[in-house]
Amino acid sequence: MALSVGFIGTGRMGTPMVRNLIAAGFSVRVYNRTAAHASNAVAAGAVACGTPAETVAADGIVLSMLADDAAVREAMVGKHGILDKLGPGGIHVSMSTIAPATAGELAQLHDQRGSKYVAAPVFGRPDAAAAKKLWVCTSGDAGAKSRVRPVLEALGQGVVDFGDRVESANVLKLCGNFMVAAATEAMAEAFTLAEKAGVNKQAALELLCGGLFASPIYRNYGQSVADVSHDPAKFLLRLGLKDLRLVREAADQYGTPMPLADLVFNRLQSGVAKGRGEMDWTGLALGARDDAGLSA
Repeated sequence: MALSVGFIGTGRMGTPMVRNLIAAGFSVRVYNRTAAHASNAVAAGAVACGTPAETVAADGIVLSMLADDAAVREAMVGKHGILDKLGPGGIHVSMSTIAPATAGELAQLHDQRGSKYVAAPVFGRPDAAAAKKLWVCTSGDAGAKSRVRPVLEALGQGVVDFGDRVESANVLKLCGNFMVAAATEAMAEAFTLAEKAGVNKQAALELLCGGLFASPIYRNYGQSVADVSHDPAKFLLRLGLKDLRLVREAADQYGTPMPLADLVFNRLQSGVAKGRGEMDWTGLALGARDDAGLSA
């Protein structure tokens, strides 16, 4: 009999993840706050549930992929949340980008009820999720991580563990998102200078992002920056702002100055203020063009 898992949050990321779980042989019960957004997951073979608590099946494993800390809390401890339904031995795998402090708080709530909380944020956008190319970072109870590892391996190209301290995976996720945003800002400034100086941007892209700094981030994000193309969004700029806000909060919590994070946060905040919140978060690059007097 197929292992049954619950999945809360069938948005841009969640739906392709559910499809991969079903393709790997898992039985999946899904819930989304906007029920219509679960239709594609249901079409792929998932069972729709009317509340988060209904996603908890006999095997007691529930994954969540939600937009922010408040949404994760609501799914856990809100009306019809999963926390009391999981029971002893149940496991909540939180794959959202949330504050490390929130992860620690939620893990304590699980411990008090005999269930376990595993932090498992991911690197990768919806196309990577669909292609099973996500990188999954984990932290938390060793036994719980071992039990859910086959589920996580069905979602990505690698699972990298960061120990028993549950906050660690979320710290690492914030570090990675900060580095992506900082790289985007660097490319924005570089390509803006190249354009104003009359340098061929495509040739610059091929040398800088395909040669000297060859990596998936520089190649993929660099193309968007060079082309000034930020739609359709694969990751919303307003959610990038949320993530950089979390980076700054974590930096404050751990007493770590991050002046570059402040700069990128301001770029994102300015972008939202200018009505760019629904763009892809590479749209933060438009700030450098604004400063240089180039049209968006």
